[in-house]
Amino acid sequence: MRNALAVLAWIGITFLTLFWTFLIALDFLLHRLFDPDLKNAHRLASCWGRMLVRMAPGTRVEVMGKENIPAGRPVVFMANHQSYVDVPTLFFVPAQFKWMADEALFRIPVFGWAMQMAGYVPVRRGDPRQGFRALERARGWLGRGISVFIFPEGTRSHTGVLGRFQTGGFRLAVLSQKPVVPVLVTGTRQLLPRGSWSFRWGVHLRLTVLEPVNPPADSTGIRQFSREIRSRMRGAYAREIRALRSEQRDVLP
Repeated sequence: MRNALAVLAWIGITFLTLFWTFLIALDFLLHRLFDPDLKNAHRLASCWGRMLVRMAPGTRVEVMGKENIPAGRPVVFMANHQSYVDVPTLFFVPAQFKWMADEALFRIPVFGWAMQMAGYVPVRRGDPRQGFRALERARGWLGRGISVFIFPEGTRSHTGVLGRFQTGGFRLAVLSQKPVVPVLVTGTRQLLPRGSWSFRWGVHLRLTVLEPVNPPADSTGIRQFSREIRSRMRGAYAREIRALRSEQRDVLP
């Protein structure tokens, strides 16, 4: 029964992705001259992500700390990474932003095309030259008043605990002098565990937006800045896990 429901869920996800990609492509063609920042494409992508999350039976999404998102000011959002579901779930964050994501995602038919048309930024691992170009492109978006969203761990966690942070996103914050806004994601690892294609029912997903943190004045403080953000996220994440344990047994140990 669970396998049959998983198949039906992925069929629905495929059709939704095709439908919203078509809308993004149509918007891209019709409004490219009138919407150079591709804001409407991001709105459509947000609708896609939220609909995907709501397809899981009994799933609830709660966003805490919305007041910590600076109004009218671009920021560098950073979130922990637990599951493939993180990306659609983080579309519940009420802000305009561009993803910085693994280049491999941009090569996925249909899904990758939509990411390109929305102006998201591909990052090729292990290629410093391309990494520099990606940072410059992300910096350009910040300069135009559009926030950027990054997973500082670079990949999904095997255990649910925060992994080692890469410095690229912090370098971006320092170069652009934009604050970092950490976002904690809890519950997505239970909704779709790593290595599984079957969704669980009745999972409570929570996004917790922490207070913005201003970057240091120059690059000499990047590593300390990274450690400070990671420490804040670890402490807040532990509190979130304790709070959710009372609601669902299979939250991370």
